[in-house]
Amino acid sequence: MSAVVEAAMGEGTLREAALHARAGRYDAARRLLDTLGGRDSDDVEVLDLLARVHAQLGDLAHADACWARVEHLDPEHAGARDGRRRIRETWAGKRSGGDAAVGAVAACLLLAGGGAAAGWALAPGPTSDQRADPAVAQELTRLRQEIGEIRALAPSDEAGSSQQTADGAAPDSAASGNRAQLRDVRDALEDPRWATTLDTRSVLVTFDGPVFLAGGAETSDRGADALTGLAELLGDAADIDVTVVGHTSDTAPVPGGPYASNAEVGLARALAAAQVLSSGSGIPLSAVDVASAGDVDPPYPNTNETNRTRNQTVTVAVEVVP
Repeated sequence: MSAVVEAAMGEGTLREAALHARAGRYDAARRLLDTLGGRDSDDVEVLDLLARVHAQLGDLAHADACWARVEHLDPEHAGARDGRRRIRETWAGKRSGGDAAVGAVAACLLLAGGGAAAGWALAPGPTSDQRADPAVAQELTRLRQEIGEIRALAPSDEAGSSQQTADGAAPDSAASGNRAQLRDVRDALEDPRWATTLDTRSVLVTFDGPVFLAGGAETSDRGADALTGLAELLGDAADIDVTVVGHTSDTAPVPGGPYASNAEVGLARALAAAQVLSSGSGIPLSAVDVASAGDVDPPYPNTNETNRTRNQTVTVAVEVVP
């Protein structure tokens, strides 16, 4: 395999890991990053993403170790420097609050502050050299097309129960059971105020209208009603993990305002939504994972003002605990 192809495949794997991380599938992201060397990697982007995944999981020791290696490889890496500073502040007990939510909040702040300025734009774009190399661009395009074709050929949810593996064997019973549980969760969460979609690991809740007012983390009346309604349904579900991801439109925050970036706005929204979901469902706030996508990968394309308003929101991923 040529070096160009290997580089392109590594870039594709890193982007796929970032997609998993943005959706709250941290174990899947970590497994992909391990194939790229994990904590022994010499790629600062791999190490930086892995650090933020560890931080989101509350494993600050491993996050610090990854960022320390980033600093060793690139002493000027601002994300690693800021991430380690935040970890030291957390360990020193300088963060306010003192309750069970502090760990989750600190991890989220690490994610918002570490790495790329765009927050959850976790997968780096190609460097200027890569942009100039048509072979790399062609290989990345081919890989994306193959991923799209694989997803298009994947069996529908309804056909999943009768699916067989390539060698004719029945699918793993545990996986089938998990899929059935996810379908049950999806059915239990159905409501006209949001859409529920099913992927391999979770049920994703996407709200139909804006949950927050423009520019900050104050819920709209409609958004508060939707979050409260979802919280009530989550309270009836057993053995689930919940991840809240904050989103924004592509409109930058007002200069001089309380938020320096859309990543920070998204984080504030995720935290506000997590508090409503926790209080209304009985799920401990410390058990709700929180992350910010900022203006990266929004639920609706930022092509018109209606969609920009709808992106004043959060998405909620619900996984079944094995």
